[in-house]
Amino acid sequence: MNSLCFNFLVVCSVLLLAARPAHAYLDPGTGSYVFQALIAVLLGALFAVKTYWQRLKNFFTIFFSKK
Repeated sequence: MNSLCFNFLVVCSVLLLAARPAHAYLDPGTGSYVFQALIAVLLGALFAVKTYWQRLKNFFTIFFSKK
């Protein structure tokens, strides 16, 4: 198994190092768009965690409350 993983890493490394130039153009707005998308993903994940945490906390509060 180690030999297979090592061979895979060597092949991936060779392919990455042997990449040819793309001669592509990225306009200046592309960087801000990527940055904006990363911020949106981060804030969305934080909101999802917050929502899930509140529901979990409410469940245990109801489950263990004395009536």
